[in-house]
Amino acid sequence: MATKSQKPAATTSTPAGVARTQANRKRRLLKLLKQQPNNKQLQNAVLETGQARKKPNTPQWSHGNIRLAKLFKYFRGSAPKELFSSNPKVQQAALSAPSTKQFVNLPVGKVDFSLGARAFMRKANTWN
Repeated sequence: MATKSQKPAATTSTPAGVARTQANRKRRLLKLLKQQPNNKQLQNAVLETGQARKKPNTPQWSHGNIRLAKLFKYFRGSAPKELFSSNPKVQQAALSAPSTKQFVNLPVGKVDFSLGARAFMRKANTWN
């Protein structure tokens, strides 16, 4: 019976692909350093090839926030980013801002949406 060879456990807590990213960055910096040998910033960057930036912890737009922003955009004309603030005062101020949406061709007066009324509305194209 064949046995699986066991690989040694990884001792570092770095995410997969970081070593490759650092190697690629160092290769690009060395290529630039050949073109610009007097550039002191490139010389320092080659010595300090670390992770370029930290990945954000939370996404800026979640699925719920996107849906809410679309609703505000549809009904009010805009969806300010202050709507999603964790500060309740800022959020309330954004909610109480006046709407920029211009509604046109709205029905005037009381509208009857019964089947018979809708049949005649289509023919006459009137809402009164």
